[in-house]
Amino acid sequence: MSDVDDALALWALLGRGIEIEAITTVFGNSPLPRVHAVATDLGARWSIPVWRGASRPGDVDTPAVERLVAHRGDVLAIGPQTNIAAALSRGASWSRLVLLGGTNRRLANLRPLHTTELNFALDEAAAAAALAACTDLVPMEPCRALLFGREHFQVLPPWMEQACRGWLRLGPLLTGHLGVVPWDVVAALYYVGVDGFTVERRGVRLDSGPLRRGYVRYQPGAVRVVTGVLPAPFYAAWTALRDPPR
Repeated sequence: MSDVDDALALWALLGRGIEIEAITTVFGNSPLPRVHAVATDLGARWSIPVWRGASRPGDVDTPAVERLVAHRGDVLAIGPQTNIAAALSRGASWSRLVLLGGTNRRLANLRPLHTTELNFALDEAAAAAALAACTDLVPMEPCRALLFGREHFQVLPPWMEQACRGWLRLGPLLTGHLGVVPWDVVAALYYVGVDGFTVERRGVRLDSGPLRRGYVRYQPGAVRVVTGVLPAPFYAAWTALRDPPR
């Protein structure tokens, strides 16, 4: 994991008393071996099973897919949707499927020079399949309204706070501000029902092109799409978290 917000999202869920049945890994802004190694370490710390997933688009025969097919609860998908789409193609059915991804900004997606969206862009075919089944979508726009500064990392246990320092140092280069966008944490705290989120019912489909990978277009529909988040209750919920027991 090049970004630490995946781990922060897991910590936030545990801090709110959510029981995480399993972690499934997937390629993203780091190759799968690195992602899986970090996730395995986190799983060992928190006694959560970790299942190896896709290393690239089209990698559909993985332990993660087997676990997702057998699962009957909620799924929070905060990376590329390759595992999710493969499980859906095999008949998986979940109580709730919450996706983090998609954008409708005007700026072009020029990775790695300027990235406006990553999760859907890395496997658009899988994203389209996941969108057809999702119940909730947290797109990039409301996430960009929030920034974590040094004070927001002080609630973490020391080993996590230390691991976040490099990410925080990169913040000004990525955001132009003294902070980082807590992408995956936004999806996690929305999932647990923190106050301050605004939601609209919409249909969602991919709206792609050479410079629009990962873009979405909205239409009438029933998906719960997060359209905004109030900073004050979000930050209050975050700072109220405590390190979960191991």
